[in-house]
Amino acid sequence: MKKPALLRAAIGALYPELARDPDRLAMWVEQGSVRATGTSQRGFAWEYQLTVVAEDFTREPEGLFFVVVDWLRSQQPDVIQPNAPGFPFEVDVLGDTTFDVKMTLPLREIVTATAVGEGGWQLAVVPEQVPLFPDAEPLRDGSGPITSLWARANDGVPVKVAPIEAD
Repeated sequence: MKKPALLRAAIGALYPELARDPDRLAMWVEQGSVRATGTSQRGFAWEYQLTVVAEDFTREPEGLFFVVVDWLRSQQPDVIQPNAPGFPFEVDVLGDTTFDVKMTLPLREIVTATAVGEGGWQLAVVPEQVPLFPDAEPLRDGSGPITSLWARANDGVPVKVAPIEAD
């Protein structure tokens, strides 16, 4: 399973405090199933629900959701297509600025199997094929994870939202 580690890296690039303290960013797989074709192609697909929990998150939750949705654009684009059901979430409001955020992401990975030698197999996870979205050009070139978020204050001045630089 490659996608959980890829998502953890994407979140950690924007929120280094979650990368430094991995106990605050828990992930686990539930309700997994393996699907195979029963043909001579011996590969399979596994589909699963990835539960992601950011504990004691001290930023606005929309920034976290933005990172996840942006990651889904390249890693599981069918989840964010028009008319797709999306993904469920829960937010526990612990205080004025502290939240526990839980998301459940429906993910799929395809594994190919290629015969090698006498009875051996080489397994490989196939990268997601990213369709072009009909509504817009890509937000960025996709060369790496998002590393900052900016917003405009009421006076129109840009304000860096994440990551917050240490004083």
